[in-house]
Amino acid sequence: MLRGRGAFRTRAFFVKGGGEGKMKLLKQLLATTLVFHLSTSSAFTPSCLKPPGKHLVQNALPRGQRGVSVQKSSRPNIHTLRGNLESSVGWIGRPGSSMQVPEPRMAEMRMSQLGKIDIDGAQIQYDYLPGDGPVIFYLPALNQTRHGAKANAVKTWCRRNGRSFLVADYYGTGKSDGEYSDATITRWAKDAAALIDWLKKEHDHDGVIMVGAGVGGWVMLHTAQWRKDSIVGLVGVAADPDFTETLVWPALEDSVKQEIENKGLAVITWAGKPYTVTKALFDDGRKMQVLNKGPNSIPITCPVRLIQGLGDEEIPPERALELSDCLLSRDVVITYVKYGKHALEDYEDDFRRIYFAVEDIERQVVRQNWLRNMNRPV
Repeated sequence: MLRGRGAFRTRAFFVKGGGEGKMKLLKQLLATTLVFHLSTSSAFTPSCLKPPGKHLVQNALPRGQRGVSVQKSSRPNIHTLRGNLESSVGWIGRPGSSMQVPEPRMAEMRMSQLGKIDIDGAQIQYDYLPGDGPVIFYLPALNQTRHGAKANAVKTWCRRNGRSFLVADYYGTGKSDGEYSDATITRWAKDAAALIDWLKKEHDHDGVIMVGAGVGGWVMLHTAQWRKDSIVGLVGVAADPDFTETLVWPALEDSVKQEIENKGLAVITWAGKPYTVTKALFDDGRKMQVLNKGPNSIPITCPVRLIQGLGDEEIPPERALELSDCLLSRDVVITYVKYGKHALEDYEDDFRRIYFAVEDIERQVVRQNWLRNMNRPV
């Protein structure tokens, strides 16, 4: 019997590559109930699930490294979090961010700037927090505004750590102009691209890390292709590209499909939650699919971190693997969360995964810049 102080949630890394074995291993994880306890011994860990060397984990499994590992999660001391913001806390002891962090009280005094920007005749409401480093640009999930739980958590983390942050209400939602019945993936992606241009012009920001939740993960994939020079990394939280065409539409009854065609929208129940879906969203979604063109077909080469719950009730967990295969980037790491639901906002650890993913991308960017400067002729 394993001995320890308590159970922990499983964290599994899937690194891009590995062939057909990835899907088989994922199905084994989905079909098996694994209960782990804190233990210093690895004798009880199956060989296929043993973690890689410490240097591989700390560098977020660099490009070319294939494999899977299951890591334990221990709750960090809250006093450590508040008193030493730049220190490393979390599941795998990753090094802290390379950015200089201001004093906590000074950082929390920074005020965000609320405003509207005109994009193609519509006023888009945004919330911008000035700071250092790449801008953390959060894209909400479907039917959510800029005040969602994850948006507020990421904003608070950025404020405490002196980082820049941006979030906006989608066209047709919240306090932004437009009719929701006219909102599309194309419109939202173009608005996000315009906001990135605004950041560069008005605030002299030249680096952006996009964090997309749900449909926001679909939106960021298109925006990242249109603004390659500005995007330094992507974080997908239960990202669900192509969900309208491959998941929702096939599951709808004929009567609901007819209602959408005739009235332009309908309120459906998906995984026990009400969603307002529109004809425009479905029609545009067919044109904006990204997973139907084969491996390495999405021309995105920046670091990508995907966080996916194994207990997701809205999209299959395999969707993250499909997206990884379609991305051209070799620096793609998937984090699977045992029992994690679609929202991934039930526990503080769910938010911390986003923070660490952002810091991981920052370290990769610093490393790439250092290597680029080293190879530059004197």
